[in-house]
Amino acid sequence: GAPAAAGEGAPAVQGRGAAPGGRGGEAGGGGRVGGIPTGAGGDQLREWYRGIPIPPGAANTFTRRNNTNYMETGVLSALQLTSMFPEIIVENFYIKTRNSIEDGKTKAPFGFVIPLQRDMTKAAELVNILRAQGIEVGVATSDLKYGDVTYPAGSYVIKRDQPYGRLAKNLLEKQNFPDARLTTYDDSGWTMGYAMNVDVKPVADKAILSAATTPVTTVTLKGVFKGAGSAGMAIAHYGSNNMIALRYALKNVPMKVAEKSFTAEGVDFPAGSFIVAAGADLAAVKAAADKFGLTAAMLSAAPTVASHDADVPRVAIYSQWTGTQELGWYRFTFHKFGIPYDLIYKERVAKGDLKKDYDVIVMAMQQIGRAQVMAQPAAKPQPYKHSDKFKFLGMYGETDDMSGGFGQAGVDAFAKFFEQGGTLIAINTATRFPIEFGFARTADTEMPVGITAQRPLITAQITKSDSEVFYGYASTTIPIKYLGGPSLKVNVSDNDRVLGKYTGGDASVLSGLFVGGDALAGKAFAVDIQGAYNGKGRVILFANNPIYRWQNFGEFNMVFNSIINWNDGK
Repeated sequence: GAPAAAGEGAPAVQGRGAAPGGRGGEAGGGGRVGGIPTGAGGDQLREWYRGIPIPPGAANTFTRRNNTNYMETGVLSALQLTSMFPEIIVENFYIKTRNSIEDGKTKAPFGFVIPLQRDMTKAAELVNILRAQGIEVGVATSDLKYGDVTYPAGSYVIKRDQPYGRLAKNLLEKQNFPDARLTTYDDSGWTMGYAMNVDVKPVADKAILSAATTPVTTVTLKGVFKGAGSAGMAIAHYGSNNMIALRYALKNVPMKVAEKSFTAEGVDFPAGSFIVAAGADLAAVKAAADKFGLTAAMLSAAPTVASHDADVPRVAIYSQWTGTQELGWYRFTFHKFGIPYDLIYKERVAKGDLKKDYDVIVMAMQQIGRAQVMAQPAAKPQPYKHSDKFKFLGMYGETDDMSGGFGQAGVDAFAKFFEQGGTLIAINTATRFPIEFGFARTADTEMPVGITAQRPLITAQITKSDSEVFYGYASTTIPIKYLGGPSLKVNVSDNDRVLGKYTGGDASVLSGLFVGGDALAGKAFAVDIQGAYNGKGRVILFANNPIYRWQNFGEFNMVFNSIINWNDGK
């Protein structure tokens, strides 16, 4: 998980006033009166299911240092216990391993298959994550047939009769939440296949345990190439997140983006595929496509398909001075996929002339609406600066005062940014900024009621299938990580700008706890507004969080496609 932000991970203060039998309705003496333990702190006694107690009336001063010390104490205690009882520790590890192997031999599913599929780059990432945790994975050396289903040679196979077979089962199967009254700290559904939009099949046939496979250490990506023409090159957009990595790696190579599907050299190229004309450095393009595991063709004739220039935008990620955890994952992800960006704060926005430096500004999930934007500075400045005392501050930005917002000067700067053709991508709670300042036309947020959801995986529908935001998606029904919070809505005049809606209802649950989902049925999660200010500029709103803690790889392309096609909205 990510390091805790201010207040994140700290025990909540829980008093004695909670209703008996409800959440937090535990007796002060440590006993329970019918409620479900919350793990919250408060003036209760210390017990295994509670947080760190906070004395009555005392301030919660739990800091990152306390958090680190707390974890360090746990690690040192575990090491001490291991040194005191090494035989018991080793024996217990052996027993767990033996039990896991026996469980995989006797209980279905006996294994999982990741079949060959359109995009194998996300499948490779999934396999490498499994391997990093010690889970054994093999490649089928011949076709495998179980029941009426045949999996081709080359498919990945995860057998359950292995030391970490139970871990594989935990990560790959659906999470069925047993009781809607129970809640988790965070996620209740984490099935990796759904989160990464990778096809993973459980196998109830015990014969999978004897399937012939070649062990996988790590998967190294390799491209697939067809044709031998000299009229250019096309790179298929099959949904790989690496399409944006290739574009930035070759930012000086002119490319176009196909707006419709086409076929060339026996390869199907969906809308969103790149087309590189003859005369470009095709050797460099081929090398990059190979590195990123993409499918490409050397063209014998240039395709006659509608297209637009794949202009490479200059990107900024906007950050408040507080609540930086979720947007930190955008920074991490952009770094991993080679997307250069500047991290900007209220000071840079208020300075103005944003379009001089940036074409796309990403406002990742954070609290930023009228209240935060127009907030006045505190009476006492709150500096965040490098100094002899604070040697590690200021590495990514400094300010004389963290308090206050970027104010009217910053709002005007965004208006000019839009007027000059800039694009804003706003995520989840950050959608309030363009909505409240009139940059999203008729869009607004609404809070569905009656839903109990602990970050499950659910289905959603792509309603505008020709939108470049959804280039590469093979189906109009897609998995979404639902974080709760508001959905989006628009007036009738902007109905055609809705790109996707939640399916809603019990049938939409893929994994995890989701009760009362009918209230979410048909609610928008993605809206693309053209003409953000004086008929110019663009705002793309996501009620979901398409880059959530390096988990939901299947949603990353919503942001990546928006960046690549930033000035080409239909």
